[in-house]
Amino acid sequence: MNNKTLLYGVLALVAVVAIGAIGYFTIMPHHSDALAGGAESVKMDLKPTDRIRGKKDAPITIIEYASMTCPHCAEFEHETLPKVIKDYIDTGKVRMIFREFPLDGAARLASALARCVPEDNYYSFIDLLFLNQDKWWGKFFQGGNQQVTKESVEDSLAEMARFAGMTHDQAVMCMEDKKNLDVVDANYNEGQTTYKVDSTPTFFVNGVVHKGEWPYDQMDAYLKKLVKK
Repeated sequence: MNNKTLLYGVLALVAVVAIGAIGYFTIMPHHSDALAGGAESVKMDLKPTDRIRGKKDAPITIIEYASMTCPHCAEFEHETLPKVIKDYIDTGKVRMIFREFPLDGAARLASALARCVPEDNYYSFIDLLFLNQDKWWGKFFQGGNQQVTKESVEDSLAEMARFAGMTHDQAVMCMEDKKNLDVVDANYNEGQTTYKVDSTPTFFVNGVVHKGEWPYDQMDAYLKKLVKK
């Protein structure tokens, strides 16, 4: 059996966790719990690798840990985020930061690919991948087919990368670029060990954690209270 017929190894998150290696295409749990708010906040400094959606001096900071293959993260993109952008980000009240928390190897590749996109278009590409998650990722599981290889995922993501002006070869190089993967792995590592992230999506609003799905009416009510403060 050659490499093209094998599931692609392990998710090698260097110096990450004591659980060892995650199967590259093993699907880890994506929580769909109801909103769980924490009363205490944690200090979360911005990092040079953070890319900000919105005004850099907005008074409210939302940091989202998400996996590109997470269906609940995609649902947030579909249902909630456009309203948050309109009511809070575009009005200068909120800045939002996406940090990678890949729960499988495909999400790790997708996150590395996005890191090649210029900063001005970074979130447009993140949105594209989430909104078309069924086309580049979900298609592998239609009809019960789950034979996914590294090459097949790279080909699928390369099709998405065409919208960012990349050729197939350029996209693959981005996905395999150690610099990009190091950023993705570092965010995963920090999220898990420092901020105790164990599912996606997980949000930190001014350092207060909220795990799982977050319908807009609930998020809106929470943000309105912060704005009044």
